[in-house]
Amino acid sequence: MSECCIVPHTGAPPTCPMNGEPTKPVGRKTVESLTKPEARSALTPQPYHFCNAPDCDTVYVSALGDHLITKDTLTARVGIKETEDPIPLCYCFGYERADVRDDIRRKNDTDIQSIITQRVKAGECRCEETNPSGGCCLGDVAKAIKHAQALKDQGLL
Repeated sequence: MSECCIVPHTGAPPTCPMNGEPTKPVGRKTVESLTKPEARSALTPQPYHFCNAPDCDTVYVSALGDHLITKDTLTARVGIKETEDPIPLCYCFGYERADVRDDIRRKNDTDIQSIITQRVKAGECRCEETNPSGGCCLGDVAKAIKHAQALKDQGLL
C-alpha cells in the first residue's frame, strides 16, 4: 500500500484493546515488512501503533483500534513478548538475549553493544524493516546487558 493511500490520524495514540496499555506509533514500513504475506491484505489504510506489553499477544493496533495484528501473524519473533529462547534483541544483526548472557557468563563482559553501534554508524542497520517496534535495539541491548550482569553478580548466571 503506498503512502498516498494511508489515512492520516490526528487523535491520541490508541490503547491496546486487549490490555488497555498505551501504544506507540510505528511506521507503516515496519508493519508491512513484518506481517506475513497472507495477512497483509487485511491491513487498514490507517497508521498502526506498537503494543509493547510483554504479556499481550497483540503487536500492532490500528489508529482507530479496529484492527489488531497479533504475533502469530508476523514473520519475526517479538523479543519483548517472548519468554523462551530464542529471544531476539537485535533484529538487524541477529543478536539474541542468550548471546549477551553467554558473553557475560564467559567473559564477564560483552562487546555486542559496541559492535551494533559501529554497524549502525556504518549505515548497516534496517531497524524500520526488521525490528517489530520499528526502532533501534540499542536500548533493549543495554537493558539485557544490565540484567545479565545482575544475574552474574547474584550467582544466577
